[in-house]
Amino acid sequence: MPGSMSRRSLFVPGSPASTAAVPLPLPSPELHTLSRATFGPVPSLLAEVAALGLPAWIEQQLAPDDLDDRTFEAVLPGLVAPFNGSAADIRLLARAIGSRRQLAWRMTHFLNNHFSTYRGATQAVSETQEDDEFHKQCFSDFGTVLSISARSPAMIDTLDSNDNIAASPNENYARELLELHTLGVGGGYTEADVAQVARVFTGWSRVNVQVAGGTAITASYFRFRANRHDAGPKTTSFGWSTPGFPGERGVDEGLSLLAFLAVHPSTATRFVTKLCQYFVADQVPASLLADARQTFVGSGGDLRATVRAIFANEEFATAATARAKVHDGFEFVANAVRRLRFPSLNFTNLNTRVGLLRAQPHQNPVPTGYPEVGPAWQGAGNVLSRWDFADDLVHDRIGGVVVPWPVLFGTVPPATGAQWVQQMCALLLDGEVPATTTLVLTLFMDQRLATLPANPSWNLVRPHARALASLVLRLPEAQLH
Repeated sequence: MPGSMSRRSLFVPGSPASTAAVPLPLPSPELHTLSRATFGPVPSLLAEVAALGLPAWIEQQLAPDDLDDRTFEAVLPGLVAPFNGSAADIRLLARAIGSRRQLAWRMTHFLNNHFSTYRGATQAVSETQEDDEFHKQCFSDFGTVLSISARSPAMIDTLDSNDNIAASPNENYARELLELHTLGVGGGYTEADVAQVARVFTGWSRVNVQVAGGTAITASYFRFRANRHDAGPKTTSFGWSTPGFPGERGVDEGLSLLAFLAVHPSTATRFVTKLCQYFVADQVPASLLADARQTFVGSGGDLRATVRAIFANEEFATAATARAKVHDGFEFVANAVRRLRFPSLNFTNLNTRVGLLRAQPHQNPVPTGYPEVGPAWQGAGNVLSRWDFADDLVHDRIGGVVVPWPVLFGTVPPATGAQWVQQMCALLLDGEVPATTTLVLTLFMDQRLATLPANPSWNLVRPHARALASLVLRLPEAQLH
């Protein structure tokens, strides 16, 4: 697994034990960028990059509304109704695998986790609505997405804002707003500030809509309830205050505070650090982080400009950042499925497997969200689940998910173990694994092929292709991007 220093050193020269290991060559800028900007490189994306050039392709992805995704989006209504139990997880997984707007859905995946909400505490439709709003505004500005989160029924339910009333303020949202969404621990707020901020958001609630005669909640929306709001003055130690506003104007206090927090220097540090950890490396190069933060601050929190600055920085693709990220469980599933190019998929069954990897985006009960750094996704508990998924995926044990081997490798199977290993690693890992790994896999495949007659059919070869694919997807290199 990628936590092994001896194997990890193959990717990161200069790390412990690297003197005893020969580092792999760096991936091309195109492959490295696709490994971070998408949920997995596929030939169609490589063709787009070759045709447009990498900078132009990134600009195209940063303008998702200009990418025609109608063919894929037309499939979504038939997958699951947006108000059904696991709808948000299924829809986000489907889009991660099939949408042309890869960078936008990567950013939506990040925002969903930064502003973490829990499906067990809210309505399914509230989660799907929140994802759709994040997607629409994922390249706008931080203040906009912060406001979306604050007024999201999913967030209101998850952090008990419906119970936040003037007579008895509930501090849950106030605390997470300051600690997780904006300033961060050590960002310059106090316990007294938490109490003041809780008063600011009294009266923020939501309304669930149920169709007459039905049982499902089919929509939800934000509502400010002035009769629950504390209209008195509030003062914080970090520089924001309000004289308090009565009646419907009371909502403006919260909007004003959100706008203030969105451009606070501590917010810039916390948010941009997490964003760079998501797109670049657990240990972000200092110059890249400083450049991205400067862009964020100078642009008023412009997310498009900040993401562009991250990908354009000269430190984005180096020996220190190549293959330096560990896939979380959601990413691992999406990447493997994209690479195997299934003609059709049962996304509900795939989503169940993401759950077994403990990585469904809307199923984390703690407001911190899932960790952005690799160690959280390593260890025996995660490794065994991934190995089980990989083996089941390539052996067609997931209902409605059948690997199209002849499409991937041609109607005539590769003839030698070396050819099989080369093509399988190119398919699943972009071709770059240590020479020792290549040797062992080749011996494994040669021994299997030796039991077959000359010019074997796909029916005879398929069990061996499955065995090889299972091994490749379990390699440490398959956990990294």
